[in-house]
Amino acid sequence: MIKSPKIVVAGASGYIGKAIIPRLLEKFPDAEITALSRSQQNSDDPRITWKACDLFSLKSIELAIPEHVDLVFYLVHSMGPTAQLDQGSFADYDLILADNFSKALKTKGIQQLIYLGGLIPQSKELSLHLQSRLEVEQVFTEHQLPTTVFRAGLILGDSGSSFQILLKLVDRLPLMVCPSWTQTLTTPVDLTTVLSALTSAALEEKHFNKVYDLAGCKPLTYLEMMKETAKKKGKKRFFFSVPFFTPTLSRLWVSLITNTPKNLAYPLIESLRHPMVAREAYMFSKENLSISYFELLDKASMKTHPRGSLFRFQAQRKTVRSIQRLPLPQGKNAEWVKNQYIHWLPRFLAPLVKVNTDGTKVIFSIILDKLVLLELDLAERRSNSDRQLLYINKGLLVASKNQGRLEFRTVLNGKYILAAIHDFRPALPWFIYKYTQAKLHLIVMNNFRKYLLKSE
Repeated sequence: MIKSPKIVVAGASGYIGKAIIPRLLEKFPDAEITALSRSQQNSDDPRITWKACDLFSLKSIELAIPEHVDLVFYLVHSMGPTAQLDQGSFADYDLILADNFSKALKTKGIQQLIYLGGLIPQSKELSLHLQSRLEVEQVFTEHQLPTTVFRAGLILGDSGSSFQILLKLVDRLPLMVCPSWTQTLTTPVDLTTVLSALTSAALEEKHFNKVYDLAGCKPLTYLEMMKETAKKKGKKRFFFSVPFFTPTLSRLWVSLITNTPKNLAYPLIESLRHPMVAREAYMFSKENLSISYFELLDKASMKTHPRGSLFRFQAQRKTVRSIQRLPLPQGKNAEWVKNQYIHWLPRFLAPLVKVNTDGTKVIFSIILDKLVLLELDLAERRSNSDRQLLYINKGLLVASKNQGRLEFRTVLNGKYILAAIHDFRPALPWFIYKYTQAKLHLIVMNNFRKYLLKSE
């Protein structure tokens, strides 16, 4: 085992990230840890270097991580806001983040990447939340990174998003109508067990390229969890089971009762229709299987937090991020899609918009080319057949303080292409932009998706 490993923790300011760093320093007292977060943090420990890093930017990641890295923890999920206007699903955001991170790591000589995802049920149809967790695993495999995957269900702790929802339901509802999905089995786990497993596997070769499930106690239903939680908190609660109220219908009232943001509550509730039980053959440790959930609660803080406290990052005002997942015709790549988009768009918007190319520049204009709406510039050194990057430089639709970029990139071994706009600042007044140009962009991308489907 390396005595003085260089470690990178992505998502270091999050719930698990903040807790894992002290554990790593206990195991590796001479480690050098680079802690990545979306905003700048500080540490008095000289072994920890905090760096603000935008994981949506491949360049930002390349600049933030050291030239050589031994061990990486990927603790990133994107259910929070990333811009004032987010257009796209968290699953597509997670996909592009993992792909960016993987590309940046390929030349760093890493020995191990440890990823904490979610329990994956044995089902052909997964919720978007669980499918996203699985896709992140697939990205690391696609890039041939030596990955150790840990899968966990609901993690008990005062900053665990799912546990916060459960606590607030118990606190706020003396009488609870319980839909059929509350009878679904799950295996919760406590924070201590998660941290112990992640730390124990760090730089241990026998754990490389393995997938593990984590369990904190015996499996039980969500209804049993709520009853036991109420009992532990000393609250008298009445529960009535009903054979209706699907997760899709339930997500609204759960969000309202717990005051949880929809972009967090909805995906989590949608996943509850699946039994999420740790598989005994894949467990990292079976020592907790004799423990009851009631006993497990003794290890957990049951303090509830106000709305928004789990999302501490404040997106910059008047910024836009838009990511759409598109089908990639067989045998085609990002360069082909970019060229198709440039030739297809003026036909779709005809006769209003004209597109001209001038070397690496792509110019969108109206009225006999006199009014330039957008000018894009291909970043040749940052582009290849599987990723085309264009900077949004200027135009009537672009604010003066703009760092926007458009990219097309293939993901999941060429199964899809992601069309993404990052950090765009519109020139139009925000209210007008939101209900005109932003809506038009979604219409354009939806029709471009249909065009690509016809090209297959």
